[in-house]
Amino acid sequence: MRAPYCSYTALFLLGCLSAYADSTPSDPQIIIDTGGDPYSLSTQINVVQPSGADPLTFSFVNDLSGIVDSLTFNTTIASGLSSTDSGLFSCPTAAQNGYFLSCQVNYDMTTGALQYQFSGVNPADGDENFPVDHDNEFGQKEGIPIGGDFSITLAGWTRDNTAPDGVSLYSGLPTFDNSFTVTPEPSLVLLVAAQCLFLVVIAGFVRRRAKRRENPTV
Repeated sequence: MRAPYCSYTALFLLGCLSAYADSTPSDPQIIIDTGGDPYSLSTQINVVQPSGADPLTFSFVNDLSGIVDSLTFNTTIASGLSSTDSGLFSCPTAAQNGYFLSCQVNYDMTTGALQYQFSGVNPADGDENFPVDHDNEFGQKEGIPIGGDFSITLAGWTRDNTAPDGVSLYSGLPTFDNSFTVTPEPSLVLLVAAQCLFLVVIAGFVRRRAKRRENPTV
């Protein structure tokens, strides 16, 4: 996995999952919502896997030192699906995707590789430390805050799922392999910037002194 400043790889994440029932079992979705925190994002992300239950919810807490600014979920389904059948793998509504600006589902017809990607966040507004600010950021699309509870719901991921036209979407149950990226919370970014500025000033001072020693008339 990759990350702008910190990065962690794992199969899935998310906080306190709120149950969501999909009216069409053949329309698999991944929904990210608010929730509780039985699982720690940093070490237990791999627990999120389809079991055949529909819907299936997992609860997490972001116990990292940065804001989660993207989530990527990868799996493999049947290859050669038509655009209609592959289109059954859909993103949640904008209201259900309250942490990120966008959700995309990418399908490779040749290999059957399927990817859900939640990404894009609004600029941080300074209240991203959930335990301190009591703001879980849901609906603000600023990512999942430090200490924030959140959930992932797998809706429609039943065993041996088939499309309405009878085509097999996948056999058995898919296995997820996912990742997320994290950026420092705003106060840390300001601290790093201040430290860098301090070093630049010191370096300039040292250069000036060295120059004066070489040429005392300056």
